[in-house]
Amino acid sequence: MGEYHTSHFEEPVMQSPDEPRSVRVITDVETMRALSDPTRVAILRLLMTGDRSAPPVLSAKEIAAALREPQTKLYRHLKQLESAGLIDVAETRLVSGIQEQRYRTAQLDFTISRDLVTNDGSTEFADTLTALFSEFRTELLSNLTAGRVPVGSAAETPLGLVVSRGMVTRVSPARAAEFRRRLVDLHAEFDALQDDSPDGIPVHLLLGWYAVTDPGNGWSAAGS
Repeated sequence: MGEYHTSHFEEPVMQSPDEPRSVRVITDVETMRALSDPTRVAILRLLMTGDRSAPPVLSAKEIAAALREPQTKLYRHLKQLESAGLIDVAETRLVSGIQEQRYRTAQLDFTISRDLVTNDGSTEFADTLTALFSEFRTELLSNLTAGRVPVGSAAETPLGLVVSRGMVTRVSPARAAEFRRRLVDLHAEFDALQDDSPDGIPVHLLLGWYAVTDPGNGWSAAGS
């Protein structure tokens, strides 16, 4: 897998015919394993960021620059994501005689099958959660250390860091379901925030929610 240096692009020699699917349901352990590494999570997050109608198409060099990682470190992770069908090679170009592959997400969103969470894939699901939390933590600490994250109350800075952990010990299932719906809507709104503001800034969000129910009732059986 080659990369370009600095030169004009020649004509692309291959284009991927497939557009990213709207939602992918992950149903196999092997794909789940591909999500169990923070670097691969970061790559996928980058490729799934921005305009959902036109996801970014990036080379390994561009991905490395965005993630502040060595380019050579990414090749193995890109190959694993491609093998799992989570990213595609959208273009292959020749640049000064060197082949450059450019990658695009294979889905705009994904969900994980209920069977993988509760059955044989539970270990891989735990690893995926760890990777998601680790990737967010690494980005946050890196930006905090560099002084790029405002910290303070809303009165002091409207862009201040928010970290919160909460638990409600007793609420009706109907109200809990409504709150979950509002969180999902808020996340969809967050995904659509991207704009072309000349003074635009990166914003990070990690959202988690779960309800604890009796496996014998109808509330825990819906969905996968």
